[in-house]
Amino acid sequence: MSTQAYDEFRKLLRARAYVEAAAFAERESVLRRDADAFWLTQEAIALSLAGRAEEALGFAEKALAVAPANRYALAARADARLRLERFAEAAADFAECVNLPGAPERAREGLLRSVAGLQDWSRMLELLERWELPPGGRFPWQVRALRGLGRADEALAACQAWLALEKDLPAALWALSELEVEREGLDVVRDRYERLARIASRPPVYREIYASLCRRSGRDEQAVQVYAQLGAAGGGTRVQRKEAFALAGSAHELEALPQFEEILRATPRDYYVLSGYEGACRRIGQLERAWKFYQELLALHPQEKGLYGRRRRIAGMLEKGS
Repeated sequence: MSTQAYDEFRKLLRARAYVEAAAFAERESVLRRDADAFWLTQEAIALSLAGRAEEALGFAEKALAVAPANRYALAARADARLRLERFAEAAADFAECVNLPGAPERAREGLLRSVAGLQDWSRMLELLERWELPPGGRFPWQVRALRGLGRADEALAACQAWLALEKDLPAALWALSELEVEREGLDVVRDRYERLARIASRPPVYREIYASLCRRSGRDEQAVQVYAQLGAAGGGTRVQRKEAFALAGSAHELEALPQFEEILRATPRDYYVLSGYEGACRRIGQLERAWKFYQELLALHPQEKGLYGRRRRIAGMLEKGS
């Protein structure tokens, strides 16, 4: 392995140029006649990050054929299987990987995510007890497992202990709000977060949770207002994404379209935003706009071949409607 070549590969990953990184790794692999487990593994990693998990799985299998005991190739195969939602196979790979000397740190998280996909909450608790993770790393999984097992009181206690580590921690507050809804009902919890959201000193997450609870209880107009306030305060892409969906769900599709388009210019592979955008265009007769926008998006991101298929499908809808 050339250190210079690997540095170049890592630079592409840091820039999130995953397709280019995969192509770079493939060139390095071809130079070695596909006999180098290292570059086959790097190609698998880059393809997984590019959202091409099926191809990533194939390269991870090739790497393991060359070096069956390679822990990084095994982790790459496990990750590809996880992305394909082949949770049992991913869990088996990650479990094997965790027990190997010098296993990648992400293997433990991968095993927990695979077990969560299987909804095997008892096994998750066993793993957490065996590994003795620090509290900050343990609580998110513990709360999820206890909730999955219906042990609401213990889940709530774990959530409170999690928040004791860091007040107003967003992930813990979201989990707490879900537990509270299950225990007290949606309306009661929504009204509580409405009061909390009005406190100026509280961080934005309280307003985000309140907006989410409004959407769930059918108060879409109120949710849109809160998301707009958060966006004006610099909420970022995540808030903009929620605002776009709230607008689309409250008969304000025309206002949602520019929001969806702005998000897609930065993240053209966001499946949920693509689906939300097309649905909104279809409902208000703006399919031609979507067809033109996808052309613009392809000019910005020519590597996103999936957009051609979406554009053809919209063209077919336009033909049927004409």
